[in-house]
This record gives sequence, C-alpha cells and structure tokens, in this order.
Amino acid sequence: MLEFIYHKLRKAARAIDMRLERNKYGYIDKLPKDIEYPEGGLYDVIYESSCKWAYNVAITYYDTDITYKEMIKRIDRTARALKQIGVKRGDTVTICMPNTPEAVYMFYAVNEVGAIANMVHPLSSEKEIEDYVNRAKSKYMLVIDIAYPKVENIIKDTDLEQVIVVSATRSMDFLVRGLYHLTKGRKNHVKKTQIVTTWDRFLNSGNKYIGNPHVRVNADDPAVILYSGGTTGKPKGVVLTNLNFNSQALGAKYLVPELLKTRFAMLCFLPNFHAFGLGVCMHIPFFCGMRTVLIPQFSAKKTRKYILKYRINILVGVPTFYEYLTRIKFGSRDLRRIKGAVSGGDMVSVALKNEVNTLFSEHGSRAIIHNGYGLTEAAGGMIFSPGSIAREEDVIGYPLPDSEVLILDLKTHSPVPVGIDGEILVRGLTIMREYLDNPKETSSAFIEIDGKKWLRTGDIGHVDECGVVFFKSRLKRMIITSGYNVYPSIVEEATLRSSYVAKCACIGVPDKVRGAIIKVFVVLQKDASPRLCRKDLAHIYKKFLAKYETPREISFIDELPKTKLGKVDFLALEKISDK
Repeated sequence: MLEFIYHKLRKAARAIDMRLERNKYGYIDKLPKDIEYPEGGLYDVIYESSCKWAYNVAITYYDTDITYKEMIKRIDRTARALKQIGVKRGDTVTICMPNTPEAVYMFYAVNEVGAIANMVHPLSSEKEIEDYVNRAKSKYMLVIDIAYPKVENIIKDTDLEQVIVVSATRSMDFLVRGLYHLTKGRKNHVKKTQIVTTWDRFLNSGNKYIGNPHVRVNADDPAVILYSGGTTGKPKGVVLTNLNFNSQALGAKYLVPELLKTRFAMLCFLPNFHAFGLGVCMHIPFFCGMRTVLIPQFSAKKTRKYILKYRINILVGVPTFYEYLTRIKFGSRDLRRIKGAVSGGDMVSVALKNEVNTLFSEHGSRAIIHNGYGLTEAAGGMIFSPGSIAREEDVIGYPLPDSEVLILDLKTHSPVPVGIDGEILVRGLTIMREYLDNPKETSSAFIEIDGKKWLRTGDIGHVDECGVVFFKSRLKRMIITSGYNVYPSIVEEATLRSSYVAKCACIGVPDKVRGAIIKVFVVLQKDASPRLCRKDLAHIYKKFLAKYETPREISFIDELPKTKLGKVDFLALEKISDK
C-alpha cells in the first residue's frame, strides 16, 4: 500500500518536472550551442531512466507490463550471468532474436559488461548466420528457439562456446504461454549440451557470480554491430558506438519533443536487428522514459487491435505499414490516442502521406506523419521533421543537433548552392565508427571536403535556405535516359495520381539507344481495368511529366516484391524485367 502511494506521488512529481523540462527543448532555431552528451554506455543512460521513472512501465509484452525498476533488475541479472559464463570487455555476443523482453535484457546487459552486441536476423539462412557469427568472432549467442535448428547445424563451424536458447513465450502471461505451447511450442525441441543451454539455466548460473558486473565503457567504444541491407552485394558489418545511439536519443528529444513525452506509448514492431528499430523504437523510448510495446511477429491484420488494446500514442513504421493502415476499417474515435507517426526506411509518397493524415483526422486524431531519415551507417536516424514542416512535399527535416548535411554535385563533386539537387553527405555524432574488418570499404564510404570527413549516403536531395533537407531519390535508383536525370519518385508520384493504381514502383531498363528507359510496375485497385488504367496514365503523364520522364513500359503485377524489412525490392523487379 505504501509503495502504491509512493508510486502515485512520484508520478505526479514527474509530471510537473517533465512540464518544466520540456520548456528546455524546442525546434532547430532554439537548439542550445553546447549540448552535454552522455560519456558512458547505452546501459548507463537506461540505468538513469530507471532512477528517474522507476515505476513507469518500460515494456508491455502481450498482457505483461514491466516497469523500469523491474527491467533494470533483469538486465543486471543477465549481466551477472554473462560474467559467470566468461564474457569479458570487448567480447562479441550475438543476439539472434525478435522483439522480446529477453532480447532487451541481453542487449543492455552485453553493454553493461563492456561487450559488443552482434545483431542478427533470426530469419537469416544457416550460412548467413554462420557468416555473421564468424565475422564478429562471436563466442556467445542468444537465439530464439524457432531459429535454433539452423544454429545447431553451424555450431561446429564457429567458435561458439555458449548458445542460449529462449522461447518468445518466456515473458508472456501464463495462459498465453500455455496456449502457445499447445499449438506451436511442442515442435521446438532443444537438446541441452555443454554448449547449448536454456535462458532459465543461463540466468540461474549468474547466482554464482559475486561482485558488480558493470564495466565502465567510453562513449566512443564500439557497442553494436548491425548489417547493411546488402542490396548491392554481401552485407557489411556496421560498427556503431555508444555515442552514436545516445546522441541520437538526446538529439531527438531536442528536435521532436512532441513525440517523446514520458507518458506516451510507442508501438515497436520494427526489428531490433535493424538500425531504425533498435535506435528509434527501442533506445530512444527507453532514454525518454516512455512505454514500449514489443511485438515479436507483426501482423497487419492485428494493427487495430494493437492500437486499441495497448493504448498506442506513437506509431513508427516503413511506408508499407502506413499503406496497410489506410486499408483498416477504424471506428470514428479509434485513433484518438495517436499523437504522432514517424515514417522511415524509405520515402513516403505525398499521396500516401495525405491519405494517412486524412485517416487520422477522420478518426479522432490530430496526428500527422513525420518523416525520418537515416541509414544503418548513421545509427538508423539522423534527420527528423518537426510538426511545423512535416506536411511539406519531399521534406525529411532538420539534422539532429551537432549534425550537418552537405549537398555534393553529382558530376563535379563540389558543394552546390542552396536549393540545388545533389548527393546528400552527412556528418555528426551518429555516424558509424567503421565497417567491420573492412578498411577499404570504410575508406570509400567517406569523403573529405575542406578538412571535414563526410559520409556519402548515396541519396539525392537538396537543402533550402532554412536548413531543411529534402529527399528526391536514391542515387542507385536515379535513371539516366538520353542524358537526362530521372528521379523514380517523381514518376511514382505521377502514377499514383490515377484512381486505378493502388501501388507502383519505377525502375530503369537498359536500352542501347537511350542508355535506359523508364518502366513502371503497377498494382491495380480491386477490379480495375488495365486498359482503362493505361489510358488514364497517358493523360496524367502528359500533364505532370516531361517527355523524357514518361514511362515507355507499364507492367501490371499482383503485388510488389518486398525485402525482409518490408521495403520494395527493386533488385527483384529488375530480375522480373529481365525475364
């Protein structure tokens, strides 16, 4: 009873404190000149959150709520178990998990003991997992039980000394866990050996450890290894530091405070092995004392249930997610709790942005979509759009504090004037340390201009006179036809103007005369006629596109191919086109 009263008083005091604290934060024109960034690790800032907001709920996982106080205790217990099995400062621990509480505990515990988290996609093939483990020289691994059979087959070809297996049900409500075991769990048999153990046995081993497991780490120490998408070849290991993620979290709190209020709940279904998911959906909410709703396996059909049941305030997703959102039948007040939405991973079209904003306003919410921009090499997000500019076409926003953007001419490789398109270069505190054991690729990823080191993004855009960054296209997607530069996003925007078109994607097809021709893949609206669609598009292209931008081929397909992260798979479209 006393603890409950104490909890209520603390919560009231925190509410007053946060109102005062929020007055310190503003938009880009109000940013302080000297921001003090955390000097320690990822664990250190989460520990601070647990002291500030001990009784706030940190994690909601199905019907289970875990407070910040409980979360930090479980992280500490996991850290003791890691020390007991021999994990030392600088070691690499592979985490091959969906979004579960155990993945969170392990991630921060790895940081607490001074080790490095090697984040691997559970749906990766056996050979991919083997490659990621060996490249990171990992001796320890946490893996979800459904992916364990693949790991079991590759243990002998790695240096793994300890493999910890856990079920997604470990932190579920008792009844939900029982139902899962009756339907799926019995299929997941784990043979315990000297190397392989279960999560519970692993935790119990930590009871033997005597001492403080915390190891002091520096801001510039490597903390995480993530793998780039690999759309142009073999994925590269991206080494990110403690400061990369901590500066992103603190910078976001200054830049978009309206999205990061302590009382808000964020839906977290973007995976932890992706920079956008790890940084924006996990570390930033924990840094800000928010509630994170972990979804290990996202189902578009359950989106409405997630939003209503878990009282979601902030949505974060790739454009595909927002496409799903517009197809759901919501009640007139179902979205009233939504305070903001962030789209990243790819550029959201103007048509989709307007459609989602209208959806919000018609179902009880004043929220609008905020674009975010980043890449794995920049910890997932380094440019965000505050509400004051979020509605503008092609806008991706302002850089985080102490970050810079420079636009480079595509031909001369010299900086361009304000408002002129070119390659987007970035620098700042979120930029990666290096590519794992790949100095050649690391060197080629950067360019030095006027004594400053810039990361080349491979994206095209411009900066206006106010410092707002606008995105046009991926450099790799830019199509050169008859000597003209064509941005696929412009062609796609025009195509989506047709009422017959549900989705589309534009690519360049090699051509001996023109170098390349424009081809559009179209997914039709239900019961739409291809013939009428072609006729409609001919009128639209004539009105909105230059002659050299007009597609010469239109191909109708049932669905656009997607990558594992839900982005349009343009390489797959190119292969389809080659057939």
